[in-house]
Amino acid sequence: MTDRWLKLYGTLAAVVLVATSAGRALADGTKISVLYDFEVANPNTGASQLGSQPDTRPVLGSDHAVYGMTYTGGVNGNGVIYRFDLRSRKYTLLHTFRALDANGANEDGANPGVALTRGPNNTFYGMASFGGPNGTGTIFEITGRGKFTVLHSFSALDSSLHNEDGANPLRAVVIGADGNLYGTTRLGGRYTCGPKATGCGVAWVMDRWGNFNVLHQFHPTEGHAASFIQAGDGFFYGCAVWPFAAAGSGILYRMAPSGNHFEILYRFTAVDGNGNNADGANCYEPLVETRPGIFYGAAYGGGPNGNGTVFSYSLANPDVVETVHTFSAVNSSGENPDGANPYARLTPGRDGALYSTASFGGANGNGVIYRIGCDGYFTVLHTFSAADPTTGSNADGVEPDFGVLLDEDDSLIGMADYGGNGSIAGGVGNGTLYRLQLHE
Repeated sequence: MTDRWLKLYGTLAAVVLVATSAGRALADGTKISVLYDFEVANPNTGASQLGSQPDTRPVLGSDHAVYGMTYTGGVNGNGVIYRFDLRSRKYTLLHTFRALDANGANEDGANPGVALTRGPNNTFYGMASFGGPNGTGTIFEITGRGKFTVLHSFSALDSSLHNEDGANPLRAVVIGADGNLYGTTRLGGRYTCGPKATGCGVAWVMDRWGNFNVLHQFHPTEGHAASFIQAGDGFFYGCAVWPFAAAGSGILYRMAPSGNHFEILYRFTAVDGNGNNADGANCYEPLVETRPGIFYGAAYGGGPNGNGTVFSYSLANPDVVETVHTFSAVNSSGENPDGANPYARLTPGRDGALYSTASFGGANGNGVIYRIGCDGYFTVLHTFSAADPTTGSNADGVEPDFGVLLDEDDSLIGMADYGGNGSIAGGVGNGTLYRLQLHE
């Protein structure tokens, strides 16, 4: 996976389509079990009844069910929102994104990205990268019972691919300490980034009454907007990627909730012709604050082997990013011992370590789940199995893009974008929801 953007108010009741899955444990001695195999999508339309390609990080509801989204599938091929009950192993379809017209528009959005965010009363917030009345995406909320409401539709792009409020959001909504919703868009906005001459994106805020405002227009020297978090000091800390021309390999920044203060904290160094540098390149997903003023994150590329890094940054040492782990080189088959291209956010464990996934690499080239201590001690917890070269199927999934969540029993729950069920026609699996047991 690189970035998925390359590839009206309305309420829809929960669709009464339910599947059950007993889950299965692998026979290879690992502690991973597949909770649910997503459906094989039509290779031409991307359609499936219950959703395919779960290219979003799952989140736990207050009812201890998993809520998530699929990027494709559904009867219109534009993705779904689902609920998976961890006790009954029942999969319920909550919302199917509607069909697009000839202009790529619909009422509710299409191709939701990255993750839902849980708010009060088991209400979830998310964004769809495409669709909506202008084809530029939407912000929405959905209840645990499937009541779906569009909160904001991004405006149309002009002939220069610019607008005021941004376009094609591909990150997670953040609920601020003030109760407002915050987020970013990857494209749109006033300024132009990158060789494709697309917008750099914006940072936005929406209050509880639905008033939407742009906090920051990302500039070519900053790069395309990516994820952020609100830290203990009240500021938002985040990443931007792919700055224009030779401006480096992305930035770390700090922004006040008002948007009045925006500061570049660190600029990752430019990569060489092999994609290598010293400190990593393009941090897509949110940082995690492990102690006040100390942050950890993952860079998808760069590092001495071009396959990414796990890094730390301290406000007390503002000009330095320390590399905690460098992912090793891959062979001609894309294989290595420790994984490659860590797209996902890091999840703090109760043991003080951080847990996440690398999308590629590992012994079969299909990604790994790993644990890393703040001292840099790195352990591969699971290597995803080889896929059938004809059908794309395997036992546990392929390309675990968006990391893991920590369940109450200290197990890790995550998704793999591909693998699982395969298709002779499509030659690609359509993803899994899995659990990795950390303790006996």
